Amino acid sequence: MPLNGYRSLCIQHQPIIVSKEQGRVHRANNPQGRSKVSHYRIDGYVIQGGTIRCDFLLMNDDSADAYLIELKGSDIEHGLEQLEATALYLQAELNGYRVKYRLIHSRAKTQAISGIKFKKFCRRHAQKGEFLHQEGQLVETI
Repeated sequence: MPLNGYRSLCIQHQPIIVSKEQGRVHRANNPQGRSKVSHYRIDGYVIQGGTIRCDFLLMNDDSADAYLIELKGSDIEHGLEQLEATALYLQAELNGYRVKYRLIHSRAKTQAISGIKFKKFCRRHAQKGEFLHQEGQLVETI
């Protein structure tokens, strides 16, 4: 179900949905446009003001999957906080959807990926496909 009051960045059966910012890219392939999707810019549009939030939300209505997407520089721990804060903020709108977290980063510091916050986040979201992170670009089929 689309976010009420906000216009999707893509058409309903878009075959390729791209979220990008400063060289970091999340590309979601929707083969033959078979699934009904909607795509929103969260940061500064859906959520404004001082609240921390992720960059994009991609919703697949047919599979009931909601992808929270953060395109981050090197501060991976802050990116994880942004993802979780957005999930909490949009909890009512995402009711009935499986929330999936996507973190696309650059220049990841080894200590951040091996750090406690990162490991705890991974454990909390350990189901297959629930959390994916990649440097630079992440391409997936939704």
